[in-house]
Amino acid sequence: MKLTHIEAENFLGIRRADVSLHKPITLFAGGNFAGKSSLQEAVRMALTGEAVRVDLKKEYGALVTEGARNGFAQVSIAAGEAEETASIVLPSGKASQSAGFASFPALPYVLNAQRFTTLDEKARRTFLFGLMGIRITPETVSTRMLKDGMDKVKIDRIAPMLRAGFDAACAEAKTKATEAKGAWRALTGETYGEVKAASWKAAKPALDAAAHTAAQQRLASLDQQIADANQNIGSLQARLKEQTGRAARIGTLTASADQVGRVEAKLATDEAGLKEWEQKVADTEAKATGAAPTHPLVCPHCQGHVELAGQGELRAYVAPDAVRDAEAAAALPEYVRSRDLLRRAVENDRRDLDAARAAAAELKALIAEGEQEKGAKQSDLDEATQGLAALKVRRATAAADLEKLDTTARAAKEADKKTEAAAVHHTDVAAWLAIAAALAPDGIPGQMLAEALSPINERLLQSSADSEWLHVGIDADMSINCLVPGGALRPYALLSESERWRVDAMVAEAISHQSGLKLLVLDRFDVLDLQGRSDLLAWLDVLAQNGEIETALLFGTLKSLPSGLPQTVAAEWIHNGHVGQLKEAA
Repeated sequence: MKLTHIEAENFLGIRRADVSLHKPITLFAGGNFAGKSSLQEAVRMALTGEAVRVDLKKEYGALVTEGARNGFAQVSIAAGEAEETASIVLPSGKASQSAGFASFPALPYVLNAQRFTTLDEKARRTFLFGLMGIRITPETVSTRMLKDGMDKVKIDRIAPMLRAGFDAACAEAKTKATEAKGAWRALTGETYGEVKAASWKAAKPALDAAAHTAAQQRLASLDQQIADANQNIGSLQARLKEQTGRAARIGTLTASADQVGRVEAKLATDEAGLKEWEQKVADTEAKATGAAPTHPLVCPHCQGHVELAGQGELRAYVAPDAVRDAEAAAALPEYVRSRDLLRRAVENDRRDLDAARAAAAELKALIAEGEQEKGAKQSDLDEATQGLAALKVRRATAAADLEKLDTTARAAKEADKKTEAAAVHHTDVAAWLAIAAALAPDGIPGQMLAEALSPINERLLQSSADSEWLHVGIDADMSINCLVPGGALRPYALLSESERWRVDAMVAEAISHQSGLKLLVLDRFDVLDLQGRSDLLAWLDVLAQNGEIETALLFGTLKSLPSGLPQTVAAEWIHNGHVGQLKEAA
């Protein structure tokens, strides 16, 4: 940032300043109470709108020089071929700064070299991250943790906490690790220890896998034998039942088959008797009608009397009309009834004969069937039943043996599951602790900080070399230390006033360089001795000649303006609140 002109009026100790900046470095000198710091603060307030000596806007009237009613400060800045201005009006506080100034958050740090060292650790870290353009978002941090091989699921769970800051996310990860340790302890009943948990295994009973398999096979074999025995008993019971039924049937059929001869004899007798009675009825009918005795034929179908007509035809027999025999006529109905009884007897005999012959045939078949089949005995069934009972006893013993082995197997399986679960909890502990470590100050924040600090420290090293001052560095814990003669590190707080001024100057220049502002404002350079002032001007001259700084404003108490200044340095004398040209103090 190249400043080209500074103008101020009635601003604290400055009554009137109107200075054109023709060289990169401008030295403002004067005695005490001359208005040097007032001019420096006027430039700062014009550029940033930031009040220095008051806190509230309503107090801006106190910044107006005593006896005046208002005042202002205005700074002109080169912007290519054009020029921009930044100003502040007192006591209203009305400010006018280019919108582009908002993109230079580092501006207050180069306008006040002591500003950075007054910050606490957290504020220093936050500022450096912003200065180096390092964005701390859940997404960027998650990406770094994923790249380091951490658990994505856990990263996703912790990422929202990053919005509250690294400390909150780190504390949450530690809490999750503690919870995982508690889960491990609840599962194992032991106190968690990282080394112990890495190899912990649940007590596991010894299991003879071969014996277990053999017991399973033995029980399966007995189950099959019992099934076969039940099937055999069922078969025996069915065969015995069938044999009993067959025997009963044979007995019944034997009684029927034994009647064949008797029924045949009775049929023959009844058929002979029927023949006689049929003849007797025919003769009696002839006597009763007076007709000559004839011998009609018997119909084979209806057993009625028929006779042959002409040409061999059969016709119903009609007794010839004749003189009726009263005695024969009286006996005829009884004869007919006797004949009909015999006819029915013959029919019954033939039916009984058919039944007896059928029983004989069935009997023969049943006997043949029984002879072909292997007979079952009740003793076989009894033996099979006793064998089944023995198998069941053996099965109960085998089942008890297997149950013992199964219990051992289940216990072994549960032990394996417990071991696996404990390993999962241990993995969770390790994963959460890894995330906690990554989120701790010396983890990812430290890595990101190192990225931010590396360019700053490199610049500080270069400045130390160019100025021949103490080597200063900013550590990861945000402490500022100097390497003093003898190789020892001395914290900033233990440095002398002039040493701290040098450190502040170099830190402010490093911020200016990294931000691209190329602007540096240093007040009270008179704290340095003559050699220190010479080193300061030589250092700034190198920066100006290399184009690494466009504007540097130096303010200090001197008795007179120094002579023999480098070509890059201009000097302005301040006296009684006025800025004049090169002249000595009165």
